[in-house]
Amino acid sequence: MYGIIGNGETCAFISIFSSLDWLCVPRFDSPTFFARALDNAEGGSVMLSSEMGGSVLPFEGGEQRYVEDTCVLETTTQIGSDTIRAIDFMPWGKRRLWRILGVSGPDRLKLHLDIDPRPDYNRARPEISAGDSGLTFSAPGQAIRISTTEKPAIKKLRMTFDIEPPLTIPLLLTYGDTAEECHKEARRADFLKDHQADLRFWRCYASKARPVFELSPRLHYYYMRSLLVLKQLIYDPTGAILAAPTTSFPEIVGRDSNWDYRFCWVRDGAYSAEALVLAGMKDESRKLLDFLLRIASKDGKPYPYPLVSIDGDLDGTEEVLLDSLVGFGNSRPVRIGNKAVDQKQNDLEGEVIHALSLYDRYSGDKEYVPEHFDEIERIVNYVVRHWTEKDAGIWEFRREDMDYVHSKTMCWAALEHGARLALRVDREDLARQWRHESNAVRDDVIANGWSEKKKCFKRAYQDDAYDASVLAIPLVNMLSVNDLLVRTSIKSITDHLGTGGLLKRFEEEPGAFMLSSLWLAQVMMKKGKVVNSLDIINRSARYASSDLGLFAEEYDMYYQRLVGNIPQSFSHEEFVKSIHYLLGKE
Repeated sequence: MYGIIGNGETCAFISIFSSLDWLCVPRFDSPTFFARALDNAEGGSVMLSSEMGGSVLPFEGGEQRYVEDTCVLETTTQIGSDTIRAIDFMPWGKRRLWRILGVSGPDRLKLHLDIDPRPDYNRARPEISAGDSGLTFSAPGQAIRISTTEKPAIKKLRMTFDIEPPLTIPLLLTYGDTAEECHKEARRADFLKDHQADLRFWRCYASKARPVFELSPRLHYYYMRSLLVLKQLIYDPTGAILAAPTTSFPEIVGRDSNWDYRFCWVRDGAYSAEALVLAGMKDESRKLLDFLLRIASKDGKPYPYPLVSIDGDLDGTEEVLLDSLVGFGNSRPVRIGNKAVDQKQNDLEGEVIHALSLYDRYSGDKEYVPEHFDEIERIVNYVVRHWTEKDAGIWEFRREDMDYVHSKTMCWAALEHGARLALRVDREDLARQWRHESNAVRDDVIANGWSEKKKCFKRAYQDDAYDASVLAIPLVNMLSVNDLLVRTSIKSITDHLGTGGLLKRFEEEPGAFMLSSLWLAQVMMKKGKVVNSLDIINRSARYASSDLGLFAEEYDMYYQRLVGNIPQSFSHEEFVKSIHYLLGKE
């Protein structure tokens, strides 16, 4: 398992063995420089080992924790009678990664830092230059420098430190497009100042959140970790939030269900904006909404692409299969880019309007909707004209488009919540028109989306499979949670998709899916079944997250392990939303 550290531009994964196993530079969506998480032999890493009595041994598993209310990671390892504590952090807005090694104990030893650079997904070989205090590695468009003030012995790609405890060794990794940029960044760095500044930054951010201690200290911990993770997944220069900072962590280990999530999905951005405003993070929520409105097309479909780059364009989204990495657990192929960019997904406009409505309700910002109503009007008017069309659906099946019930439901949400926003700016004419159309959508779903045979709303008008996405119907209040069709659908969904107290997306899927599980928790809360809701939320925290509070996309009940890309933004934001459902918000 890994801990994640980040700086608003990229992130790094640190294992319990104190190895750096994932780093894309200079941005989240850049090629990897270290990707041992996807290929143990050829991915590349920065690893620590110890030498005592002539024997060199890699670090055994240690203990990891985050400093409270921060993303500063501590990994503690025992080497004989000595204790080595590594403090890892990436100062916000700086192209630096600090690893502070503190060694205490009675024994002298040697520490080896082995650097195995594999830029461009192990497709390039770096140029290497050595100096008295470190090593620099550069490839086209990518460079890193690893240096220290402790004057190590450097031999090839190994830095060796002779240690007589107690001793502190500050290791600095700087990165950029060129080696010169790395050197400039290193000259400006001061680990004491950076450490204190990073602690203050994260604690200031965390202090904005509405606390939830009344539920339980345990749930408060996972709630706060989720808010901190969401901040780490935002590309600060633009306000785009990644679905996840990784690619090709498989949904099923050994299979080919591996996807690149290092992009901003419109849907995930809207969900995250909702979670953040519910938690009291108004500024962060508004930043995500600003990005979503900024990328909306002025002609045709407002959101013609389900996902965009972190700059808001399509650069890097074309799907490519790599043969330079074997994949996690030999789960081939490793993919970069995502073919879903070419799909038509009709729920996206509704996701954004629903998020805007929730922001208007809970932020206290009374100017945002009036300032952006022209954009809101264009988005909703598009839905008026196009809600009857088929699409690819929320799960992005790579098959013929259908009339997905979830997509129709979110078209209803665009019209209904759009009408509420229209009333906010005294546009009663639009509100009446949009509500009239929303009634037509609801009637259409009831007429064509219901399966009398299965006593459940269908996945699509043309496909009567059980699908958790129909839980959106009560969640956005298209139908009441006490409506007979909704009640029987909930029972059918839980009977056929339940697994270990959580919920799969659909029957073909083996693992519990975090998004659908937490949707079920929210539905249970709307039904007044607080104990059931709390049980699902607690199971999600216990099964589907690491001890560090990092939620994956799915949980494999058979092998009892996290699967899919991690950390997953929609898992974290739905956890935050579920907590606030328990507190009476929806």
